[in-house]
Amino acid sequence: MSVKTFDLIPVIHSLTEKTSDHAKIECMDYADGHIFLGTAAGWIQRHSIQVTKSSSGRNLYRSKLIASKQVASKKPVVEVSCIPTLNRVLYLCDSTLGMLDAATVEIVPSSSSKVKGVSHFSLNDRIDPENPFISYEVCVVKKRSLQVHSITETHFALLIEISLPEAPLQMVYSEPFVCLASTSEYQIVNVKHSQAEVHNLFPYPDTPVILSITDSETHEFVLSGPGGLGMFVSAQSLGAPRLPINWAELLVTKMQYASPYILVYSEADIWVYSSINQQPKQSLPFDKCQCLCRADFEGKEGRLTPMMASATQVWALENIPWQEQVETLLEDRSVEEALQVARTFSSSQDDAASLKAVLQRAAFVQLSKDELTSAKELLLESQAPPEEVLKFCPDLLPNNDPFAEPADDLLNPFTGGRISEGERNAFLLAYLDEYRRIVQITPEVNLVLLKLFALARDQALLPFVKSYRNIFPYEESKALLEEHQCYVALAFFELRIGHPDSALQWLTGLVDGQVTDKVNGQDVDAHTVADILKNMEEGNIVLRHLPWLLEHDWRLALDVLKSGHLKETSSLLLKVLDGHSQAQMAFLEYLLFEKHLKDDELYMKLADAYIDLLTDWSQLDKTEVDRVELGRKLQALLMSDCLKDIETISQRIEHTQLHAEKIILLAKAGEHLKALYILAHDMQDSEAAIDYCRRWGSADRHFKRQLFDHLLGIYFKPAEQTADSAQAALRLLNNEEADFEPIKVLNMLPANWPLSSLQGFLANALRRTVHTQRLASIECSLAQRQAYMAAVAVFKDRRKKIVLSDERLCYVCRHKFLDCQFQRLSDGRLLHLACKLAP
Repeated sequence: MSVKTFDLIPVIHSLTEKTSDHAKIECMDYADGHIFLGTAAGWIQRHSIQVTKSSSGRNLYRSKLIASKQVASKKPVVEVSCIPTLNRVLYLCDSTLGMLDAATVEIVPSSSSKVKGVSHFSLNDRIDPENPFISYEVCVVKKRSLQVHSITETHFALLIEISLPEAPLQMVYSEPFVCLASTSEYQIVNVKHSQAEVHNLFPYPDTPVILSITDSETHEFVLSGPGGLGMFVSAQSLGAPRLPINWAELLVTKMQYASPYILVYSEADIWVYSSINQQPKQSLPFDKCQCLCRADFEGKEGRLTPMMASATQVWALENIPWQEQVETLLEDRSVEEALQVARTFSSSQDDAASLKAVLQRAAFVQLSKDELTSAKELLLESQAPPEEVLKFCPDLLPNNDPFAEPADDLLNPFTGGRISEGERNAFLLAYLDEYRRIVQITPEVNLVLLKLFALARDQALLPFVKSYRNIFPYEESKALLEEHQCYVALAFFELRIGHPDSALQWLTGLVDGQVTDKVNGQDVDAHTVADILKNMEEGNIVLRHLPWLLEHDWRLALDVLKSGHLKETSSLLLKVLDGHSQAQMAFLEYLLFEKHLKDDELYMKLADAYIDLLTDWSQLDKTEVDRVELGRKLQALLMSDCLKDIETISQRIEHTQLHAEKIILLAKAGEHLKALYILAHDMQDSEAAIDYCRRWGSADRHFKRQLFDHLLGIYFKPAEQTADSAQAALRLLNNEEADFEPIKVLNMLPANWPLSSLQGFLANALRRTVHTQRLASIECSLAQRQAYMAAVAVFKDRRKKIVLSDERLCYVCRHKFLDCQFQRLSDGRLLHLACKLAP
C-alpha cells in the first residue's frame, strides 16, 4: 500500500446527553450543513456543522445540537435518510417508516406519512437533485415483499409491490434495480419490469454487505462474497465488469464508495481499495463503526466526503490533496487510477492547469508503457505544446533547433527500445496532425510534421502543404521536400509561396517523366497544370506554358484560354494557337458564338479553318459523323449575315467538293440557276433541288415557277440529258410540290414520251388550273359583293338629313358655316370646303 488517500478527522467529538443509551448512535445522514443522528433510545438529533480551514488547508469541523425529537420510547432508530429538496427526513423505528420536518425535527402530521411493518428501506440513489421534475422513490421491505413508494412532502404513495420467496435481510435500491440479500444468497430484481423476475447471484458469508457504485452507467454493486472476495456485479448484464477485490480474512461489516475508492470497514480498521485495479491503497484504524453516510461539505456533487460514526462520535475521511495522490500513483505507473483521482477532485478553475500537467505526465508514462493510443488522447486533452514532446526527438528537429533541451529530471518516453523509430514517427504524425486541427501550431512544428509526412510516404502530405492555414519556413521546407523526392508537394509549396514558374516546371517535369514522385506522383497529370494555369493572373506565365499544354491536350489549353483571366488580345492568343488547327477553330467559335465578338476578320478566319479541315479531312483521324457536323457548322456560318466577304469564300471553295457550301453562297448572290445546276448535275440530288426551289420561292409563286422551270430545263438540257436526268425530270414533274407553267412544260417535253408517264403532272396541272380559276372567280364575286355593300352604305349616308344651325362649327377652324356648302365625314363631322384634316 503505497498511496495515502485519506485522513481521519473528528466532526462530532461526543454527544451531549449523559444517558448512555440515549447517546449511542445507531444511524446518521447529512443534508445542507446538518447531520441527523438516530440513537438507540429512539431519538433523532439535528446537529449543525461548521467547516473552517486550518493553516495547512485542511478542514476543521465544529458541531452544535440544534434540535432533537424522540420518535419512539426505548426503540432504536434503525435508519435515517434525508431529502433536502423536500425538507424531509425519513426514519425507520419500531418497524415504522416515518417522515420528519428537517427544519424542526417534528413528525409530519398526516395519516399517510407512515408505512408500518417495514424492516428495511432504501432511497433511490440515482436521483438528480437539480432536476425540478424528479419523483423521489423509496423501496421498503415488508416481510416477504418489496414495495416501491413515491414520496411527497406529506405522504407516501404505493407504486409497486413484488412478492419474494424469502424475506430480504438487506437491500439497496438503484432505480430500476434492487440488489438484496435473502437468507442464503444475493439477488437482483428489476422492480420497473412488468415481470419483475428475481435473478439469483451467489451465496454470501456470515454477514451480507451490499454497496452501490453510484457513478456506474451499468448499475454496479459490490457484494461481500465467499472466499474473502468483494464481487462486482452489473445489474444490467448480471456479469462481473471488473476483477474482484481480495480482502482475504478481513471480516467486512460495511462498505462505502468514494470515487475512485471503495472503503471497506472491519471491526477495527478502514481499508481503502481502488475500484480500478482492485488493489489496497491505505488502511486506517477505526474501532466498531456503527453507521455511514456521505457529506457534501463543499457543495460539489462529485466530491462527497465519507463519514462514519462510532457509538458516540462522528468522523470524516478527508481526502489527502489530490495532487499528492496523483504524484504517487504516476510514480507507480498507475495511470488510469491517477487520472480518475485527478478528474474527480480537480473541478475548480484553479485546478485546470494542474490537471493539464497531470494529463501530460500521464501521457509520457503511457508512452513509456507503449500505450500509444492512450498517450495520444491524453496529450490532446492536455493541450500540451507539441514542443514538449518533440524535444525528445532531436533527429526530427530542424538544424536551427528552436526547442529547449529537455531537463535532466524528465524521463524520455521514447528510450528503452520498446518503441521503434517507425512506431514513434507514426505516433507523432497522428498526434501532431490531430493537434493542428484544434490549435494553430508554429512553423517549426509544421516543418517537423512535414518531415513525418514525407518519411511515412503519407498521401495526406499534399493536402497538408496546400492548406494556407499551415505556415512553413521556406528554405528548410524546400530542401526537405527535394531530399525526400516529394516533388508534387514541392510544386504546390512553390505555388503557395508565389513562385508559379518554378511550380509549373516541377509539374511539367513530373508529367513528362523527367522526375518521379514517390508519394503523390499519381495525382499529377496535364489536368493539374491546366487547373493551375486557369487560375493564374500572370498572362506571360500562362502563354509561356501554353505550348506545352497544347502538345499534351489542346482541349485543356482551350479551357485555359476560356478561363477569362488573360488580358491579351484575341489576335495574340490566336497566334499562340498556330499549328493547332482544331484548337484554333474551337477558340474562334468561343470568341464568336459565346463571347459574341463582332469582328469580320475572325469570321473569315473561322470560315477558313472550317474549309481547311474539310478539304484535308482524309489526313485527320476523324469519323464521318464529325465531318458532317463540321460541314453543318460551316453551312450555318455561310448562311449567317455576319460573313461579309462572300466572294473570297467562293473563290476558296470553287475547286473543292464542298457543293452544299457553294449552293449557299450562290443563293445569297442570287445565282439560283448555278445553284440548281450543282444540285441537279454535280450532286444529282433531285430532292435537295426541289427543296431549294420550294424554300427560295416560298414568298413569290411566279418566282417559284421560274425556279422549277429552270430546274426542269437543266434536266432536259441536251448536253446533260441522260437516263438518270430523264428519270429525275419525270419525278420532278410528278411531284405534287412542284409548280410549273403547264404550257412551257408541254413545249419542253420530248415528243416520244408517253402520256401515261405524265399522268401525275397532267392531273396536278389540271387541278391547279381549275383551282386557280375557281379561286379567281370567288375573289371576283367577293370584290363585287364588297363594292355593292359600299355603294349601299354611301347611298344610305347621302339620304340622311343634316341639320345646319348657328351652333354647328367647322371641326377644323371652329368657325360657323356661312352657306350650305360643306363637307361631311363618315363619322358625322362637318368641315368647310376650304378646310382640310391634318394628315
